[in-house]
Amino acid sequence: MEHAAPQGIYSTQAAVRSYECGADGLMKPETVLHWFQEIAEAHASSLGFGYDFVMSRGLAWVEVRLDAAINRLPRWKETVELRTWTAQETPLLARRNLEIRDALGNRLVTASCLWAVIDVRRRRPVPLNRHIDSFPDTPCEKTVAPVSMDTSGLQPETREWTAERRDTDFNRHINNAAYLVWALEALPESWQEEHELTGMHLHFKKETHAGESMKSLLFLQESATCHHLMQGDELRAEAVLEWKTATSSAHI
Repeated sequence: MEHAAPQGIYSTQAAVRSYECGADGLMKPETVLHWFQEIAEAHASSLGFGYDFVMSRGLAWVEVRLDAAINRLPRWKETVELRTWTAQETPLLARRNLEIRDALGNRLVTASCLWAVIDVRRRRPVPLNRHIDSFPDTPCEKTVAPVSMDTSGLQPETREWTAERRDTDFNRHINNAAYLVWALEALPESWQEEHELTGMHLHFKKETHAGESMKSLLFLQESATCHHLMQGDELRAEAVLEWKTATSSAHI
């Protein structure tokens, strides 16, 4: 069931499925990003500027930045509410805020994103109001602040791989959620067993295509990790992940 809630908030309910979860029975972090992308498209389409609208004009929505705070990840079979609202941030950027709430209305995950509309042929951003008459005028202040990490003096761990076709999306480049997967895969298994993810901060610099040779530079601190996701010497995306000591190894 989907409906447009009052005050410019778009809302939908969904149940967490088994294949969206890890061995701990909790939603995978990359699934959170997939859910956010899906409700963002549904909301944008309901307002008249979704995927079909922009593609018909040779344009595409591209996510520039995502900052998210995690109180806890949804559990398998749990029914939650997704909420989103949007407004223009600058002439070239739209801000979109998102939430996942439990049945009692508690915020589980909160996120604030920046998006741009690009000309597909030129791969350059265009002013939002050139093609969209008006964005919603509901205030849309960021709900999660960006986080950075000073990596000076830290020795990175390096991992290499090849970008896979399976991660390509409608825009014919690697989906943004893959960058988070790549970052998490670079972490030692012991780290993920001993820590719980509390924050995700991703800055997308340039698109990646299937078949490209990739590498990550991993920088570890006590409660944060920084991931430089590279193609050769070019930074494609940066992820800063926040962590706390795990309270339990079993969630099912």
